[in-house]
Amino acid sequence: MRTLGALKIFFVTDVHGSEICLRKFLNALKIYQVDVGIMLGDLSGKMINPIVKQPDGCYMCNFLGQEVVAKNEEELSALKKRIAITGNYCFITTPEEVAELLAEGKTITGRIDAQVRKIHLGTGKVEELFRRLVIERLREWDNIIEEKLKGTGIKMFIAPGNDDILEVDEVLDSFKYAVNVDNRKVTVGDYEMITLSWSNFTPWDTPRECNEEELAKKIDRLASQIDNMEKAIFNFHAPPYGTNLDQAYKLSKDLVPSVSELINVGSVAVLNAIKEHQPLLGLHGHIHESRGAQKIGRTLCVNPGSEYSEGILRGIIITLEKEKVKSFQFTSG
Repeated sequence: MRTLGALKIFFVTDVHGSEICLRKFLNALKIYQVDVGIMLGDLSGKMINPIVKQPDGCYMCNFLGQEVVAKNEEELSALKKRIAITGNYCFITTPEEVAELLAEGKTITGRIDAQVRKIHLGTGKVEELFRRLVIERLREWDNIIEEKLKGTGIKMFIAPGNDDILEVDEVLDSFKYAVNVDNRKVTVGDYEMITLSWSNFTPWDTPRECNEEELAKKIDRLASQIDNMEKAIFNFHAPPYGTNLDQAYKLSKDLVPSVSELINVGSVAVLNAIKEHQPLLGLHGHIHESRGAQKIGRTLCVNPGSEYSEGILRGIIITLEKEKVKSFQFTSG
């Protein structure tokens, strides 16, 4: 049982378009009886799976490396659900439209292949399609969140991550229930929280990344708004460098991950800010495989990790009381 005045938070990150992870998160808020749910980016899926209608009326889709055939509307609906569970997007198309999209010389399905081929994903029909699908899903999420949480008294804060296109800001700002907290200070119970979606440079040329100097400036502007660092929460997508929260598998020149070698890829600017300001709590994500918790001085920093593509929701329940982290527990479901 919680002590009067305690604040119970459920924190998740990097759901990457997975509706099943969103629904698990919303259900968990009620099951765990928390006061606040925080969903930090990345919110957007990574891939598009075209479902191509064939002349004989069936549908074909290359999904997870296999050709999947849907022979009727029931099978088509099941295929769409399978794709959505992984966080991917899909759209019904024709062989002619697919050929037209591929004529741009860009990959429809994934960012990794595009980067290896030195393709700039800035403009064109593929990008327009991706933007439309990202925004459509977020608008669907807005309705799901309101339906599940309205009347519960549970607050929900949401923010993008480095993978999320800038256009999602306007969509998140329009959410009816969840509050977009990116790039601003908000009050969380008796505590102050600042949020930053940006990260240090990555191999992927993502929409919200910059050098460490620029990142430090963004952090400094936010940190200057905090009145009491002893009750502050740094909700930063990028984890601090050189910790057990930022260990990723080393990539080859063709962006193929090692199966064994881990390297630190977090942000020096984030690390320095935590060392300097010593907030109560650091909430981080970005590196899916680096689930963990670590103290930096007085600051407890956590990364719940992510297995969104398997439909698994990784999270962490944190209880704050009397300007201290009373307890924390990692969850998986």
